[in-house]
Amino acid sequence: MHIRMEGAPKAGRTAKGAVIAQVEASPTASIYAMPPRPYRRIVIEAVGPNGQFAVVGQVAKALVALVENGAAGVTALEVHSWAYRLGAYVHTLRHDYGLAIETVHEDHEGGWHARYRLLSPISIVGRMS
Repeated sequence: MHIRMEGAPKAGRTAKGAVIAQVEASPTASIYAMPPRPYRRIVIEAVGPNGQFAVVGQVAKALVALVENGAAGVTALEVHSWAYRLGAYVHTLRHDYGLAIETVHEDHEGGWHARYRLLSPISIVGRMS
């Protein structure tokens, strides 16, 4: 026995692909295409101890934060709004780009956290976002 609920849409109207007939699109267009990214990746060009290099994305943001904060350094809490894996970004800067970054363990109630300080001389020569 089939029970039809009042006001419920028919299956043919809600089936996947049923909207194609309602949309006037070119034959090559797809209604299931992913929307464009709402953001652009940041690209930083810098000169360090091993010469010129380019850093992309979150690693580039971490490099900018380290350069801007200088001797004060940066902690994950200070950049928590965008750097979910600050330790990983620092690891990449150390191992892939040869930068000297110091890790200072700061004790607090309940444990400790790391503060990262850039020791390598860096000059940022270009920025695209």
